[in-house]
Amino acid sequence: MDGRVVVVVTGGVAAFKSLEVVRELLERGYEVETVQTEAARQFLGAQSLASIAHANPFESLFGSSPSPHTELAHWADLLVVVPASADFLAKMAHGIADDLASALVLAFAGPVVVAPAMHSAMWEAPATRRNVDLLAADGVHFVGPTQGRLAGGDQGVGRLVDPTWIVEAVGYWLVPTSRSLTGLSITVSVGGTREPIDAVRYLGNRSSGRQGYAIARAAAIAGAKVRCVATVEPAFPADLIDVVRVETAVELLDAMLEAQIDSDVLIMSAAVADFRVAAPFFGKVKREGTERLDLSLVANPDVLVELVEHRREGQLIVGFAAEVEALEESVAKKLAKKGVDLMVGNNVATPGTGFGSPENAVYLLDRTGRESHVPLSSKTEVARAILAAIATLAGV
Repeated sequence: MDGRVVVVVTGGVAAFKSLEVVRELLERGYEVETVQTEAARQFLGAQSLASIAHANPFESLFGSSPSPHTELAHWADLLVVVPASADFLAKMAHGIADDLASALVLAFAGPVVVAPAMHSAMWEAPATRRNVDLLAADGVHFVGPTQGRLAGGDQGVGRLVDPTWIVEAVGYWLVPTSRSLTGLSITVSVGGTREPIDAVRYLGNRSSGRQGYAIARAAAIAGAKVRCVATVEPAFPADLIDVVRVETAVELLDAMLEAQIDSDVLIMSAAVADFRVAAPFFGKVKREGTERLDLSLVANPDVLVELVEHRREGQLIVGFAAEVEALEESVAKKLAKKGVDLMVGNNVATPGTGFGSPENAVYLLDRTGRESHVPLSSKTEVARAILAAIATLAGV
């Protein structure tokens, strides 16, 4: 990946987690420089940061360089502050530039990602809330904090998000076309449904849930409030999303209808089984003595149709179509038949784009006739394209 990133480390117990952020950014191919505040050095030695970043951190306005803050500001494509203390947020919000880190932030004109970490009493204090609102209005991108154990053994909101979220946020906001989804409530269905045959067996499909979770993750990074109705667990820390677990198509429908009440956008990426066993067997069917097992199947509800029928005014609904031929024609027919706002289609017969693949290639068609093709890309990149189309429809 291309991009020059400056990681600004401020004071706090979570400062050691900046090492993981720096390591992951380097592994993904970004160029990285680091800046430490004086308070950060009380929690994280400069040598530790230098060892990971392969270069000494910048620490002072006054040194061999005549203007380190402007030089770094010209060099960087993005700044990420991790962890961001309450004190540093206050400096950012009010334009205080009394050290290298705060002067750099003030001089920088590009995207800034902030990962706050502090005690919940400080995060919830009126002064911090005002500072966060000011920074958000200025275009600063927040990732977290989340709920969890805090310094001193307390519990509450203020814990630094898992470093993988911060790295993903850097990747998202380095793309100039990335859109903010702040203020939107989005529900994503994820995975393939499982229809019980007996107590241990089920009818299912090969959906891994990777694309659905990629969408959910990107939406949360973009500032949306995100809920997943999922048949599979996420393969990453679900710090910024709410996961509701289901198994069957009927359970998924019930959960999606409940979520529909307070959602602005519904994204039906789950692969829902078309049929279920009419009368699942009690207990476990024994192989011994059973030479033939006949199953009577009945149709499952069409979840997408039900959601469209119950939609409220202004609510956006996105459908998915897994096809094996005539992709554009099939997507157009399903868009019209289902009555959704956006249809995402992919040819699962194409090598490298089937269920469980880390990559995907999709065709997007919305209700206004706008269309686009996303070539074979990571599912994260596909998720960003889908969210961009949603943002256009939502007018954000």
